[in-house]
Amino acid sequence: MTVLKEWMVGNHVFRREEPDLLWCTYKGPTRASDIERFVTIARDMAANDRVFVVSDIRLSTIEKDARELLSQSLRPEWLEGLVYVGADALQKAIVKAMMIALYFTGKCKVNIEFAQSEQEARDIIARSRQAQQSALASAASAAASASKLM
Repeated sequence: MTVLKEWMVGNHVFRREEPDLLWCTYKGPTRASDIERFVTIARDMAANDRVFVVSDIRLSTIEKDARELLSQSLRPEWLEGLVYVGADALQKAIVKAMMIALYFTGKCKVNIEFAQSEQEARDIIARSRQAQQSALASAASAAASASKLM
């Protein structure tokens, strides 16, 4: 993937990759100010189209106020999917709890996946893109068939 832009936010690195990927590598504690910057970048990227966000959290922790800001700030219309790389059991529980809360409030209905490596995350996104293309092709075919019947 081609890196279009990279941001350093404290110890964290955010990379925009073609065509629609925001790769986030978190190292050390993640604070609310880091999440504010992430939200700005994700929102700006999503101005054109929904994005996949991969968060490599193997070397990080997230502070409570940062978790709360993240759950309040994410918008489903920005996101095609979320993949967390290297989440331990506690991190998975935190992510799932945040997303369940958002799901029940109607704020977030986004596919969330967990991966153990960068390659696994990229494979998940490739499968998701392929499924989207298949769904679009099926919808186009159904629409063409329906128009022939009229």
